[in-house]
Amino acid sequence: MRSNMYLLAGGRGSDTSSLLREAFSATGKEHPSIAYIGTANGEDRAFMRYLEETLKPAGAGEVRLVRLLGFSSGTEEAHALLKDSDLIFISGGEVEDGMNGLPKDIRVLLRELYELGKVFVSISAGTIMLGIAWPHWDDEDARPEDAVLFDCLGFAPTIFDTHCEWEDWVELKKAVALSPEGFTGYGIPTGGMVVVQPDGSLCPTIPLDAYRSENGTAVYIGKYQGDPKNRNLSQQF
Repeated sequence: MRSNMYLLAGGRGSDTSSLLREAFSATGKEHPSIAYIGTANGEDRAFMRYLEETLKPAGAGEVRLVRLLGFSSGTEEAHALLKDSDLIFISGGEVEDGMNGLPKDIRVLLRELYELGKVFVSISAGTIMLGIAWPHWDDEDARPEDAVLFDCLGFAPTIFDTHCEWEDWVELKKAVALSPEGFTGYGIPTGGMVVVQPDGSLCPTIPLDAYRSENGTAVYIGKYQGDPKNRNLSQQF
C-alpha cells in the first residue's frame, strides 16, 4: 500500500520547516530515521550537513547517508539502510548525475519500498528524479534544440521542475515539448511542495505553473491548484 510522497521545490531563501514536519508525520514516528540519498550532489558531505540543519529541527531522527558512489559504497549496506529507515530523502543537485548514481538494483529496491508504503521526501533535483523523465543535452549552450529525454524513477506520474520560475522554466518546457501530445508537466515555485497521493493525484501547497505538450512545443495552460475531485492524474509514455 503506497504512502503519500512529499516533493519539495526548495530554492534560495525558502523555509521548508513546516513542509518537512508534515512529511515526517506521515511515518507515524516522532523522530523518524532517514536514509539520505545524495547522488545528485556527488554525496557532498558539506551539503548533507547543511540539509541536516534543516531536517533535524523539523523532527528528523538519525540521518544516514546511503553510500552509492566511490570505493566506500556497498550494495548490501545500502539495501539494509533503505529497508530499515522510516523515510527515504532524495537530495538536490544535478538530476542526471543523481540518476546515473543509482544502480539498477537500488532503483528496483526503491520501487519495491515505495509500493510497500515507505515514505519518500525529496527536494529540488531529488523531486525531479521522482518524476517520469528529464532532458539531456550533449551541449546545451551550443545546441539547445538537441535534447532527448532520459528516464527518472517515475514514482510521480508527471514531470516536475523546481524553483526555476526566475528563468521561465526553460528546462521544464523542453521536457514537456519532448513528451507525447497532451502531456502536462508542472513547475513547483520556490518554497512550494506537492503531495503525491497513492493514486497519483497532485496536491500542491502553492499554485503550480502548468505546461502542456502541443505540436512539439510546451504551451502554458495556467496555474494548477489541485484537482477538487482528487482524480487520478497518471500519464503514460
